[in-house]
Amino acid sequence: MKILITTGLGKNDIGGPFQYAHNLEREFLARGHQVRVNKFGSIERSILGIWSGVIWADKILALDTFSVGFPSVLAAKIFRKEVIIRVGGDFVWSKYVNRVGDPMSLPDFYENLPKLNLKEKITLLLIKWMIREVDFLAFNTEWQRKIWSKYYKISENRSGVVRNFIPEKKEVSTTTSKNFIWAGRIIAEKNIPMLKKFGVDIVTGVSHKNVLDKIRSSYVAVSLAHTDVCPNFIIEAVSLGKPFIITRETGLSELFPKGGIYVDPLSEEEIRNAFETMRDENTYNKFVSELRDHKMGHSWGELAGDFLKIWEKI
Repeated sequence: MKILITTGLGKNDIGGPFQYAHNLEREFLARGHQVRVNKFGSIERSILGIWSGVIWADKILALDTFSVGFPSVLAAKIFRKEVIIRVGGDFVWSKYVNRVGDPMSLPDFYENLPKLNLKEKITLLLIKWMIREVDFLAFNTEWQRKIWSKYYKISENRSGVVRNFIPEKKEVSTTTSKNFIWAGRIIAEKNIPMLKKFGVDIVTGVSHKNVLDKIRSSYVAVSLAHTDVCPNFIIEAVSLGKPFIITRETGLSELFPKGGIYVDPLSEEEIRNAFETMRDENTYNKFVSELRDHKMGHSWGELAGDFLKIWEKI
């Protein structure tokens, strides 16, 4: 097959999409398929530049729900190509929260849809059209799939869960300091003031390799985001044997019910108690042991195979 992978992030961005594009390209090529990766920084660039790739391709995999997802579905419908969108976040919720600074979780957003501005309303309408027309929506958690299925009325046969890449366990590195770490983009949804309030080391604007090095020398990985659907940062920390403190507004508990603490990202008391709990060495070692005993791993090859199986069925 000729497979087009579309992504909105590049190699210098902290985030999963570029890692997914690069590694899935390798796995599809290894299976004898032809692959192109098109990286677009905005929906405008995507709409203008996606056409030649779609004409060339047999199948399209979009790694973003809107900036490349909507243009991918639009072009695919015109040229009658099959397209899968990987759903790893929520564009409209993210834009709203980061615009107004409202500490609203993803479930609350759809239960009580707030007043959107004109651009957000148009985006929501385009996403609704995209969801009606896409061949398959691949969520990385059942948690988000249920939220979207309820609001957008998605039929069961047009959506499913394709788990994130989960690294095999690596050699666990120990640290003498009890430092807590977070890595990502500095935006309102990540609840940066709360991270700072609890003295979390904030890592941003560095390479993926540097992020991994920082994790290795850390004590606990932290995410206090208003919603963090299935953060690659925490998954990578777990693969390095690091316990976590993470927002309760996540689907990560489907993968790791043990090995960390889930908190209300708005409750200073809960967060303070979680940090104190992690500083206790006996409790900390219990979490480390739980992660050590937990069987994990979802390789890039298995992930590529998941998408190929979906294309066989649609």
